[in-house]
Amino acid sequence: MTRVNSTANCYKSGEDSLGWELTVSNALYPADSPCRKVLKRVASYGDLLYDHLSLFVPMQEVRSLLEIGGGYGYVMKDLLIRNPSMAVTMVDISPRFSGIQSQTLKNYPVDYVVADFMELDPSYFARKDLAILNENLGDFPTLLDVPRTIFQKPPPEPLERRVRELFTRYSFEAPDTDTFNFNLGAVEAVEKLCASGISYIFMGEHSCEAEAPERYRRLLSVSSSHQPERIPLKGHDEYTIKFSYLEKAAAFYRYSTRRGPFADFLQVEWSDRLRRLMASPSLADDESEIIRHFVEDLYKYEYLILVRRV
Repeated sequence: MTRVNSTANCYKSGEDSLGWELTVSNALYPADSPCRKVLKRVASYGDLLYDHLSLFVPMQEVRSLLEIGGGYGYVMKDLLIRNPSMAVTMVDISPRFSGIQSQTLKNYPVDYVVADFMELDPSYFARKDLAILNENLGDFPTLLDVPRTIFQKPPPEPLERRVRELFTRYSFEAPDTDTFNFNLGAVEAVEKLCASGISYIFMGEHSCEAEAPERYRRLLSVSSSHQPERIPLKGHDEYTIKFSYLEKAAAFYRYSTRRGPFADFLQVEWSDRLRRLMASPSLADDESEIIRHFVEDLYKYEYLILVRRV
């Protein structure tokens, strides 16, 4: 029987901490973070993301920026340092996180909206140049144990009918297992943003399709399940993302896509010391263990940059 995993109640309830969920962006935020030591360019996540986005997006021409689910506001602060002329709107389902963002960004003119962005009118997004969804797609609703039989005959259950409709519309490849998990919320987020005609979109999250580059395969514990998998966290579960489905949905709306691992813009300096650390995890001390997990995450997390074709 199909079930729904949702984190909405967790964040609406007043949770104001990510607990022990150390995101890639938060891991790089402190200037003295040990994770910065392994990068080719020692900088924050938002600073490095801005440079990468600039390869595909005319960032100096971005006048209106929307971030959905901005966490502590660290990424947006970095982006505003690089381009303070942008008009920024932060949309968050959590009133507590929205309050934290307002403190982080108190020196900048930012609008704050406490709402589920999926419930906002599509015309709201059409007035924005760039939307960012960073490390939060796994929070969106995921359907669990969807039966493959939904492709054989129309199911009576509304959510299963919705899945069948999305697979048909976007030509998703049907899984070959008896049941499967489906990132309904992530697909609908892409659908909503692309249908609004927003010019540029960035999204990044833990991928279920990530693979380690051949040259680093023996150093990284990265495997691809090709199906959204559970990530147990404090007070809730998240699920990894099937990015190939998001690509297909974006292409349907005439968006070109750039996809890759976070390591594309958080480039690792593969020193001999780091290679030894990655090859012998049992010998790692506390700091080295943090670095080891961080480096693996750079290949477990993927991003999509979507550019609307005129």
